[in-house]
Amino acid sequence: MNCDDYSSKDSVCEEYNYNIAYKKHSKEVFNFLVFNYGDKQLAEDIIQEAFLTLWKNCKSVPLKNVRAYLYTISKNKIIDTFRSTNRISKYKKHTSVTIERQTPEYIFEEKEFHQELNRVLDNMPEKYRVPFLLNRVDKKKYKEIAEIMEVTVKSVEKRIFNALEFLQRELQINKKRF
Repeated sequence: MNCDDYSSKDSVCEEYNYNIAYKKHSKEVFNFLVFNYGDKQLAEDIIQEAFLTLWKNCKSVPLKNVRAYLYTISKNKIIDTFRSTNRISKYKKHTSVTIERQTPEYIFEEKEFHQELNRVLDNMPEKYRVPFLLNRVDKKKYKEIAEIMEVTVKSVEKRIFNALEFLQRELQINKKRF
């Protein structure tokens, strides 16, 4: 995290620093929650709760730890929410397809492929799915993903590799069914 953007007062309790933290991290944490748990509305609620918690505990959170703190709070809050409501986490990616004089067969096959891809992503183990989506959809670098997930860069590399193998294997198996 680049602390140069913050004011000279080294505290999240200062409104300026709190606002900078919000601008720097809210979208990133939101995307992480959506990719991980598949519910945009819930992710928005969790982000608000996480920043409220940050404000309440601002005296005990150093500026350099704000990002990690937000991720930890957000992950814990969303897990608690799922536990209390017994909801199943899903990743749903709605893709917009530009239709320009495409044949009905092509459109149908593309729709089927996206449905199958989403099904395979839903079935992919979370420890592979999260880094894969952060890298491929959110365009995060391996180092950033490692910081977010609190693992090594090598671990991120291996998980993304395993995710790609999983996708290839599952999509190939399902291709044989058609």
